[in-house]
Amino acid sequence: MRTGLFILAFLSLHTIQAQPIIVNSLAELLPHLSNDNVEVKLAPGVYDITTSDVLLGKYSNPLLLFEGSNSIYDFTGVTINIDTNVFTLFGSVAVNEIQILGNNNVLKNLTMVDVGSTAPKKTAQAIIMDGKDNRIEGFHVTVRGSYPYGYGDAFGKGGGAVIKHRKHSGILIRGLRNHLKNTTVISRAYGHIVFMQAASYPIIEGCYMEGEMRTTDDMLAETSGPAFDVGFMTTWGYKLPAGYMMSLQEGGIRAYNGGTTYIDGVEIERGTDNPTVLNCTIKNARTGVTLAHATGTKYVEGCTVLGSENGYSIGSGTVVNCGADAIYGPVFKNTYGSDNGYVADITILPPSDAYYNGHGAIAYIGGKNHNLTFRSDITTIPSNLKIMVSGDLQGLRVLNGSNASQNNFSATDIVVKNLTNFPIVLHSDSSNISGQSCGTITDNGTQNTMFSNCNYENLAVLGTASQSSSRSSDGFAANAIDGNTDGVWVNNSVSHTLSEANPWWQVTLQSETALGEIKIFNRTDNCCKARLSDFTVYVLDSNEELVFSKVFTNYPDPAITLNAGGVQGQIVKIVLNGTGALSLAEVEVFEASLSVKNTKGSALRLYPNPVRDNLVISLTNIHWDYNEINIALYDINGRKVMEIAPKNLSETILDVSQLNRGVYFLKLDDTSKSITRKVVKL
Repeated sequence: MRTGLFILAFLSLHTIQAQPIIVNSLAELLPHLSNDNVEVKLAPGVYDITTSDVLLGKYSNPLLLFEGSNSIYDFTGVTINIDTNVFTLFGSVAVNEIQILGNNNVLKNLTMVDVGSTAPKKTAQAIIMDGKDNRIEGFHVTVRGSYPYGYGDAFGKGGGAVIKHRKHSGILIRGLRNHLKNTTVISRAYGHIVFMQAASYPIIEGCYMEGEMRTTDDMLAETSGPAFDVGFMTTWGYKLPAGYMMSLQEGGIRAYNGGTTYIDGVEIERGTDNPTVLNCTIKNARTGVTLAHATGTKYVEGCTVLGSENGYSIGSGTVVNCGADAIYGPVFKNTYGSDNGYVADITILPPSDAYYNGHGAIAYIGGKNHNLTFRSDITTIPSNLKIMVSGDLQGLRVLNGSNASQNNFSATDIVVKNLTNFPIVLHSDSSNISGQSCGTITDNGTQNTMFSNCNYENLAVLGTASQSSSRSSDGFAANAIDGNTDGVWVNNSVSHTLSEANPWWQVTLQSETALGEIKIFNRTDNCCKARLSDFTVYVLDSNEELVFSKVFTNYPDPAITLNAGGVQGQIVKIVLNGTGALSLAEVEVFEASLSVKNTKGSALRLYPNPVRDNLVISLTNIHWDYNEINIALYDINGRKVMEIAPKNLSETILDVSQLNRGVYFLKLDDTSKSITRKVVKL
């Protein structure tokens, strides 16, 4: 009995200790910030940090310093207002509002607001994440207080500024495996909204970042102020040009190749490596997602960039299932002429306002070895906007002076799929550019093989072809891989000799793809009738394991169409009977959807997205259990904000006009299936 009572007492004590510690003021909270293994909840309410608090010694710099590890801090229902005059009280030093130094901590659901517009004497930073395996989620941060504000980087940002700047940035991610999740940052100060320095494997997920835009015409109209006082002479060495839209912030999400962080009390100096950005929305920033200075694997998925000067610039790496508008600048831009190995799939979104794009570019492509896909349903094309492959971008910051070399990149060995109606222009310093375009093609480069094709995507053209034998003249099947799908096969194939056992031809696709149809055209010209008779088509995965095959015997028809049924495969291999040749001009491989404008074959259509008022939902391409279907809309914190039972599967309208702007997730489900899509509310 005594043992049982002891165990019961122990369990009761353990249960009590597992409950979060409730604190009712910031003064009560502060001692717990250096503790390990605690769970602390600040009582809901509005709390203020004022100059009087600092002068009385209640707060130092950083204002809130989290030094403990393995702890949870819950700020649900809490707002902390910080008087921007506080930033001036610590002298000419960098002021940090929140900093995490410990490891494996979770900070969640805090609303933090800078009140006022006073700039720091040097710089300020809303949040810094050091340490390792920390997570901030569900925060809502409003950043104010910098000098000068209203000109972006036109008059400087660091050393050599025409006007000395006192910046105030949003969230700085450093350390190891730190995670920023479902957080909103509204910036009304000059500085980066979210950026990374000395960060290894950082993750930014489900976040919304917003700045402000202003035209250079509006800046030039000023008759007093800091810009007027310097004659509008920019830090780039020339007067501010008219006709551009500028963000008053810096990067929406930016990575740097240098910096210092603190992990377990050790100061570490390094660059940023292996960043991941998922399902974020960036609005009105100088750049949307810029990771060019990071190293390692750079991956961006499911993001949206709206009303920004530039969409995606990651140098190398992958951008998939992302969108951007081009109302103020290109949706895609190579950062440097040395960019190498950029894979992107970007949808050009409809403009929410009139175009004010001084660059004249929907996208600007330079560097080498990229594989780029652009999609869009936009049909009204401004006459000056185009996809540029090299050429003079007329970039605002590099029109003249020392940075002019960054304004005209060469481009080589790049595959471009322009599945939009925007024209594409290949300038004179472009070479070996291949792919297809729905818009018009102007080719002023050398050895480019862009072709006009908007009905289908022939994946074979964009893959790498090879075969079992080669011509004696050059030792390689060079002419079998010319990207020509116009049915003309003269001088672009290699004949297999009759003595060759089971000759083959194959195309290795650029990525694992759901295959739709495979078409093989049989030659019937006077020279070479019935070239194909007995052959086998194989579809292999990336490890060359068989996933699909079909045998054809005595097949004299002009062409065969093989329905691959949407199988996943990376290699299409055709084994011949030794009677002839096969070239890229004779094989077409289509994605499963067989649609250029909707190559992902989604069964759910949402439009317009981004949306202001009415979101149209169409489910006509999938079989749903009508009696059980449910549609719900969730905010980025997982809270359900709307729910509806559709009356018409072909077109259900959701009125979102009363919702706050930001990112939401639309979920549709019935008894057997579920689909979730991101929705951006303007």
